[in-house]
Amino acid sequence: MEEIVEKKIKIARTRSGVPCLWESTMKFADLRRATAILGNTGKAKAAVFVNKEKEKQALVPIQPGDYISKAFEDKHGVALSVFKIVDISPMENTATIVPVYRKSSLIAEYTIPTEFKQMVETCMTKLEDTTNVIAYMSAPEKVTA
Repeated sequence: MEEIVEKKIKIARTRSGVPCLWESTMKFADLRRATAILGNTGKAKAAVFVNKEKEKQALVPIQPGDYISKAFEDKHGVALSVFKIVDISPMENTATIVPVYRKSSLIAEYTIPTEFKQMVETCMTKLEDTTNVIAYMSAPEKVTA
């Protein structure tokens, strides 16, 4: 069995100090990448800022138990990862994450565990449509096109 390795990542904070991550998408000639931030149930979260036309599309508040779903596609195929946020530093702009699911089209196993299926599908949808913002706004006037 593969060892679970904790990793520290940089996070953003709102002006009032709320920890956040960016939902994002990137598209190059030979690579596409999508990142979605999801709640502890695997569903979309409310964003504090949305701008569909930028690489960093939605600023999403996070808390321990939330998930980060990432998808990469290049000439070799697609790689998917789901990470769980286990801790957020109150003193630094970092969060600790652990991988909970990984899959690559180079690996023969294609069965997605039920608990991660929605998260993977959400991120794949974002990878296919780079203007698709998963996070939603609770106050529509904050959405920027």
